[in-house]
Amino acid sequence: MDRHESKGVGKERKFSRRRFLQTTSAVIGAGSLAALAGCVAPAAPTGPAVEAYELRFIKLAMSDVIADYFHDTVIPEFEAANEGATVTVDMSTWGNLGEKLLTSFAGNIPVDLLETGSDWVGPYAKRDQFLSIESYVVNQYQDEIVDFYPDMVELSRYGGDLRGLPYILDIRTLCYRKDHFEEAGLDPEVPPDTWDDLVDFGTRLLQMDDQGNFERAGYLLNAAGPGGAFFEYWYLLVQNGSGVVIPWGSWDPEDVAFNGPEGLEALQFMYDLIHTHAITPMTGMSSQNPSLSPLGAGVASMHNTGAWEIGNWKQNQADNIHLLGVGIPLMKVRRLQYAVPNVYAIGSNTRDADRSWALMEHMVSRETLTGMLGPVSQSPPRMSIAAEAEYMQDPLLKKYQAIPEEGWGTTTPQAVDFPTLELIGQYVQAALRDEMGLQAALDAAAAEVQQKIIEALEA
Repeated sequence: MDRHESKGVGKERKFSRRRFLQTTSAVIGAGSLAALAGCVAPAAPTGPAVEAYELRFIKLAMSDVIADYFHDTVIPEFEAANEGATVTVDMSTWGNLGEKLLTSFAGNIPVDLLETGSDWVGPYAKRDQFLSIESYVVNQYQDEIVDFYPDMVELSRYGGDLRGLPYILDIRTLCYRKDHFEEAGLDPEVPPDTWDDLVDFGTRLLQMDDQGNFERAGYLLNAAGPGGAFFEYWYLLVQNGSGVVIPWGSWDPEDVAFNGPEGLEALQFMYDLIHTHAITPMTGMSSQNPSLSPLGAGVASMHNTGAWEIGNWKQNQADNIHLLGVGIPLMKVRRLQYAVPNVYAIGSNTRDADRSWALMEHMVSRETLTGMLGPVSQSPPRMSIAAEAEYMQDPLLKKYQAIPEEGWGTTTPQAVDFPTLELIGQYVQAALRDEMGLQAALDAAAAEVQQKIIEALEA
């Protein structure tokens, strides 16, 4: 999964003035009480001691502003409301999450709560490493679960049981530069609708220098890494009516489908965008300003990206936000794009399932989600937040939210984990570089994916 990691994670956290004063006051107060100890009457008998307990929470990287809110507000609120609780936060990145979970389950290091992608749920649930939360939802959460987008919840169901709850929606669609459209004689309020439109618009938006180098990609795809290559291909694959595995929930190796005619046509179209129409480089475009995305820097006119694009503009060039357009998923056979939640799940080796569930409830509450998602313009999994939160009144964010609401969202299958998706991406890269024929690359990738599914079934 092409996940975007945030800066500033893992830095030492400095005391604020408020924290310093609180700590200093506590030390001074302790000294004063010691001096008066001989004058104070014996303490009255107290009730039973409060049971102290610890919950280990594996949390994925956050931007600085969200990390501050999480550490300074969200976790202290839970600990204050749950006497005796201490939440130990174990920060992770997408790159080391798999290894961290492997070590945790192999060494029986408790995973009381973790953040991951819903597309990780299937393989871990199949190994009985993610706990079913079905009974908690049925018995304690009926009034709340109806507020979540049903399709986004169901992605975390395995074997009939729910194994996680959505925290944030990673929704992608085509974004574009309205000013570039105007320069090219295109209507800035009418984005491309079909694959043919993408080629037509991209050709008109393209700018090359005298040496034949890209100054501005008409359309930007990025297949520089295997993960990016997979997803650029997969967007086209599902729009062409196919998928990696069909039906989506199948674990039958014979249901691997992406090397069929629809998959070949999708890869051919991707190849042609780079080599025939030549409206995008294979390796993406970089910005001279590291704070800006390629779209924000103006070195690309169209790009499939997430709602973080809006947040990037607001943080780094808010005065130009009127130049950003948000389109809809392209149509070929079906109008589809990537829409998948990060989810919270409970490890099967948790020390206390009830208390882990309480922490999960806290993390997906309306208040917590609004505070965690709003500052960076991220898409919420709860309909009430989408409808009522002040930050979600932004018309650009509403266009992103329309994708799950209109049923245009889909994701990769449960039977295929991220390393296997990257494996497909390696073969896509080989085809795009003319190192393998298109059909040969897909057939070789499909054979390896089938073997990976067989290994997962036998594990």
